Amino acid sequence: MNTTPQVTLASVANLPLEYDVETYKIIYNTIDALGNPTIASGAFCFPISEGCSNFPIAVYEHGTSLRKVDVPSYDVQETYIGKIFSAGGYNVVMPDYLGMGESPGLHPYCHGASEATATVDMIRAVREAQMLDMIPGMTADNGEMFLTGYSQGGHAAMATHKYVEENNLLSEFNILASAPCSGPYEITGAMADTILAASYSNPGYIVYLMASYQSVYGNLYNTYSDILRSPYDQIVEPYFNGNNTTLGMGSLNDQLPTIIQELVVDSVVQNFLNSASDFSHPLWQAMSDNDNHDWVPTRPVRMYYCTGDEQVSFQNAIAAEATMQANGAENVEAIYMGDGMHNECILPSLSDVYYWFDTLRTPCNTNGLEVIKLDGVEMFPNPVIDELEIKIVSPGKNQIIISDGFGKQVEHIQNVQNSIKISMSAYDSGCYFIEVRMKDRSVVQKIIKD
Repeated sequence: MNTTPQVTLASVANLPLEYDVETYKIIYNTIDALGNPTIASGAFCFPISEGCSNFPIAVYEHGTSLRKVDVPSYDVQETYIGKIFSAGGYNVVMPDYLGMGESPGLHPYCHGASEATATVDMIRAVREAQMLDMIPGMTADNGEMFLTGYSQGGHAAMATHKYVEENNLLSEFNILASAPCSGPYEITGAMADTILAASYSNPGYIVYLMASYQSVYGNLYNTYSDILRSPYDQIVEPYFNGNNTTLGMGSLNDQLPTIIQELVVDSVVQNFLNSASDFSHPLWQAMSDNDNHDWVPTRPVRMYYCTGDEQVSFQNAIAAEATMQANGAENVEAIYMGDGMHNECILPSLSDVYYWFDTLRTPCNTNGLEVIKLDGVEMFPNPVIDELEIKIVSPGKNQIIISDGFGKQVEHIQNVQNSIKISMSAYDSGCYFIEVRMKDRSVVQKIIKD
């Protein structure tokens, strides 16, 4: 368990965050990719709040990692994404996935069903812990749920949403929206095209996918030498032994050729290409089983992408949007976030996700007359109906900037002295962010307009 102050998270994220955050490691029961009982782990974050007793659940699915310890429950850098969402007022669930963290064996990489079961079973475990009062100070969830994730986590978020809807579990997991980011949803299409291109920046992903699907389906190869050229068949073994805690994807990529014909045995490549039209090759069949772009979500989905993504083609999002809409889905969008590369797309995508989720959630409403006191500034009432009053300790030419839930500026007031009353009667209902800029600091607070 550890506590992360709001001020630390706000400085990292540059978002209007309200709460200090507690983070716990959760070990729970689930099933493996073959349906057998096993255990898994993950990180759980919740806001420290005296005034609000329940918050929505936000699920953050992490990206590709090879080392079993590069996962949220080990409080790695990516865990901070979940902490940031939690500081904004969410109970955050971050599964490590099967075969990662404390879970035994090889991780079934981009295997949708096990990504989903590891996620929903962790949510169940967290709810059980709350019901049994196992975690001091833990806040309950309010029955609302949001899903997001990046890279492999985009695939996992989509897989979880798909699993919940197709298994009629919305009454248990009330997903208000999902926001997969930069994920390989169309593995047999856009992702396969990326891997089969003249060169691919992350050849380790190819081996990871084949090792994963061999562990689940058991019909791809007997030994690595059946599919990989020498010496790569020997190089990859310690990376995928099911107990790797030291060897990362970067070191693997450095040892593998970026051209698939130099990595994979000729006959395997040729057989794979020859069966592209009918998916008769077992690898095509495994990939097809884990496509998650061809279904009809009834809850809103936004897929975030950048066109410069060298690891996961943005065409995954475009293809998923087109297919879902053709299937009859009414609230599905692919959201363009610029021309950045894979890692450059993380911050703009997840920031937009944060603001979008905040427009959909039910705000915490304790008494309707909350007075916010924060670093020399008072704002009240919250929620507000007609008039918001702001009192500022520091005299001078202060500025007040009001932005809507998407971060769009709607009002800028200058030369504010010690106090001001702002009419909000004409504002639409929803959440707004009030920034008070003083000479020596800036304070941001979320206000709800009823």
